[in-house]
Amino acid sequence: MARVKLSINFDSFYTSIYRSEYGLVLKEPSVAAVDEAQGGAIKAIGNDAKKLIGKTSKTTKIIFPVFEGEIVNEKVAISVLSGFLKKIEVKNTLFGAEVVFAMPCGATAEMINKYKKISHGVGFSKVHFVEAPYLSALGQRVPFTDSAPCFVIDMAGGVTNIATLSLDGIIAGVSVNFGDNKICADIIDFIAERYSIQIGLLTAERLKNEIGSLDDNDSLSTVVNGRDMKTGTPTSINIKACDIVEPIKIYFDKIAEIAMSVLQKLPPEVSADVRRSGIYLSGIASSVYGLENYYKQKFNMNVNVADNADVVVALGGGIAIGDKTLLKKIELKTK
Repeated sequence: MARVKLSINFDSFYTSIYRSEYGLVLKEPSVAAVDEAQGGAIKAIGNDAKKLIGKTSKTTKIIFPVFEGEIVNEKVAISVLSGFLKKIEVKNTLFGAEVVFAMPCGATAEMINKYKKISHGVGFSKVHFVEAPYLSALGQRVPFTDSAPCFVIDMAGGVTNIATLSLDGIIAGVSVNFGDNKICADIIDFIAERYSIQIGLLTAERLKNEIGSLDDNDSLSTVVNGRDMKTGTPTSINIKACDIVEPIKIYFDKIAEIAMSVLQKLPPEVSADVRRSGIYLSGIASSVYGLENYYKQKFNMNVNVADNADVVVALGGGIAIGDKTLLKKIELKTK
């Protein structure tokens, strides 16, 4: 039986899995609902667990096993991954699976060791680790070689990876410990301060997805339900996209500031190449309306937002695991 080959982006918010010869086979939230009254038994994972956020009893705990790119709960991480693998029907051939894991830029040995532990717990036979900016570039089909670098910003759920890279290595890069989660948190805080309405994570995420925008004149609107902070009773309000531009800009302005500092570290010839090719954006946060034009003005260069931006890293891992020569060049060297 041929070995199963997988690419996994085990992100703080979502897990995306690509299977060779099948394509993208799963995208679900990286979350579990755990029954503490039953010794930590898993009640639900993925989409089923996400529906329970903010609605559980005292004995049910919602756990995100990955936080800011790191495995923070190995037991739950193994349960979540095992459940996802069962959904895509690779359980019977699991011990023959070869996997590429997306890792934050500059991943530490301690971080990698945690991924090795969960890989062993799940039963993978061979595991490779590649920094997310490489996989983002591959997933977008960005042309880069030893002598032709590219500049990538991958805006994932809990981590943002910023890097200038070539096949010779990462020239300058950094991993920032917040991503799409910060946008949602800033929206929650803003709605509370401006309208005295308390909303939850799921509502903030819906707001961002439905009307999130960087256009000050965007009039798209939606109704938001929450709890009135003065009376404690349920209430609702109509919110326009332009009303929440301010909290959404916080994340993108901070990332632009950090990206500028990375660009300033580049050698002159690399800087010239990046100027010609522009910036390549991916990740769940990059889908916010108006980002391309917003960053064109910020950076004064061309900006390319990936198609299928939220899963492009997993797609890039699929390309890498199908090319042994390429994978050998870009994978992190571990003991």
